Amino acid sequence: MKVMPTPALLVMHPGLEDQLLDPVVRRRLGCVVDLVSDTAVGDLAGLVELDRLEGVEVLVTGWGCPPLDAEVLDRLPSVRFMAHAAGTVRGIVTDVLWERGITVTSAAAANAVPVAEFTFAAIVMLGKDVFGIRDRHRQARGTAVVVDHASVGNRGLRIGIIGASTIGRLVIERLRTLDVEVLVSDPYLDDAEATDLGAARVELDDLLATSDVVSVHAPVMPSTHHLLDAAALARMRDGAWLLNTAR
Repeated sequence: MKVMPTPALLVMHPGLEDQLLDPVVRRRLGCVVDLVSDTAVGDLAGLVELDRLEGVEVLVTGWGCPPLDAEVLDRLPSVRFMAHAAGTVRGIVTDVLWERGITVTSAAAANAVPVAEFTFAAIVMLGKDVFGIRDRHRQARGTAVVVDHASVGNRGLRIGIIGASTIGRLVIERLRTLDVEVLVSDPYLDDAEATDLGAARVELDDLLATSDVVSVHAPVMPSTHHLLDAAALARMRDGAWLLNTAR
């Protein structure tokens, strides 16, 4: 007996689906679901205009998806799975999904890789004083620029990682390829886990006071709100860099 593909709906900024789903991905997606609309829906208030909504079982969401509250899900009574084609589902997922037993997954792990790569590249460029050299060359306007090469490079730098999150751990993993010292501050990480990652666990104040580069990877939580306030920034070394690729 032929198994019919599961009805699915794209919920994201209209037009974004063409960036996320190239022809190859669309063909693969078409093997497991049947999209009730080839184009994404961003304004769920207009869902009544689409046919077959009551049979939709899968939501493929992305940036621009509104909160999936009771009012929205009442129009989609058969939904049992949500696949978010982006990172955090904060602001989209509500308690209603858990109450109705809807399974939620996201591309957070995949999204973490390019963020970690960018962070690693930024740390390397900071250690090589890329931006300072650029500015000095601009000021010199083509004349000879004297660069203190002894102070340019990453060897021996101390890198402080705030938050052993998925991205934070990927950054630490990449930093192990350099001759640098890595510190990490995370209240949920113990010394043994930090050592396994290739870092030394320290308190936040010590990390701020001793690091050449501080990279933030803490999640948005009440406990991290204003984590780096004026007092925290004042504890950083003169000339240190603060890199924030978190929220």
